[in-house]
Amino acid sequence: MHQLPRSPEPLTLEQSLAELDGVPAVHLRDSQGLAGLLVAAANAAGLSAANPPLVTIGPRGTGAMLLCQGGHVVLEAVPDAGLCFVDVAGIGVVNAQRGLDVIARRLGARHIHMESKRRGSVPAATASEAG
Repeated sequence: MHQLPRSPEPLTLEQSLAELDGVPAVHLRDSQGLAGLLVAAANAAGLSAANPPLVTIGPRGTGAMLLCQGGHVVLEAVPDAGLCFVDVAGIGVVNAQRGLDVIARRLGARHIHMESKRRGSVPAATASEAG
């Protein structure tokens, strides 16, 4: 097995999670609005979208996801309960909390419980490893 050289700079994952309560159901059923919101949150966090957002609305609630280069923005909601769970995460230089703040503000939640974590300290791969 070939061991790859490592850069001295650590590689970290920044993740912000939130439980939003008291969100108007109309916001959590608006697929176009949620898609735009995920893109805005990703941009605020410093993430670049890898694909268009995916939003599904079904009998058990709403799910929305935006995969990004080195991260993601994910939202799960129960519109009738006004409840929404959000996860914004990214590897490297990102500000996941800023992306989460955009979502919480635009959805107009009455109660917000947030938690942020930084994980890892794996040395980053050097440029010579890419080829």
